[in-house]
Amino acid sequence: MNWKHFDEPAAIFALAPQPGGACLAATEQGLWQFDPRGGGWQPIAPQFAHVPLTAVAACGPTWLIGSNGDIAFSHDGGQNWQLANLPVKARVLGLAISPDFERDSIALAATAEDGVLRSADRGVTWHAWNYGLLDLGMNAIAFSPDFGEDTTCFAASDHAVFTSINGGRAWQELLAPIEAGPFTSLTIATTRRGPTLYAGTEGNGLWASVAPYETWQQVKGLRADEINFVLPGWAATTSGVYFAAGGRWRKASDQPDVVCMALLDDGALVAGTAGSGVWYGAAD
Repeated sequence: MNWKHFDEPAAIFALAPQPGGACLAATEQGLWQFDPRGGGWQPIAPQFAHVPLTAVAACGPTWLIGSNGDIAFSHDGGQNWQLANLPVKARVLGLAISPDFERDSIALAATAEDGVLRSADRGVTWHAWNYGLLDLGMNAIAFSPDFGEDTTCFAASDHAVFTSINGGRAWQELLAPIEAGPFTSLTIATTRRGPTLYAGTEGNGLWASVAPYETWQQVKGLRADEINFVLPGWAATTSGVYFAAGGRWRKASDQPDVVCMALLDDGALVAGTAGSGVWYGAAD
């Protein structure tokens, strides 16, 4: 890939791809947007300019952002914002929007101390749905790509990975190897073996479980133990960014502190770091 570096925004905690090769970024300095036509990043939503944002998700005109205590929503593409109704002042670590959002209006939030929050009204009102969770410190949240049919989603904590088959209202622990965690990130990819859940860990590499998610295997060939973030076919590690091609993992970048990624609809990859800006990778 051909990489381009942007110094600002410096510290990025989450990314959300948008149509047309655009991207939203939750940063230490509020909400930023990448405009492919202008080729750079610009701060938007000035009311949050001094709010460290920790999570972002978007589907069409609905945008969601999370912080240390609040979730805010916009239903008009970021022009107007309102604070959501939350059951607690939760520290939000991740936001995800249903693949069938236009029909079901469901979004989930992973929180540091309050488990999983669920919204069924496009992010306006949230409720805690933690039945079956043995740990309320959630690091990541993910929907099945077929959520509209199987109503399955996943959540990860330091100690376990959980699944819900009723749209995030009740949870059951998946039997991951005890040595695998702490779990840092989740993603689901369609592979030749079927839908596959990938879980990145802090010190124990990347693990995979094929539906119905009853067993786990450590992914071989990825020469990194600490996985900061995963996307289908991509892994951000403490030693660089890797991609999977032909069943093998290859290094795409040596940038060591990538903490979030977004794959844009034009095939470009955006990689956000904890303090050294953003990398934009276009296909060769």
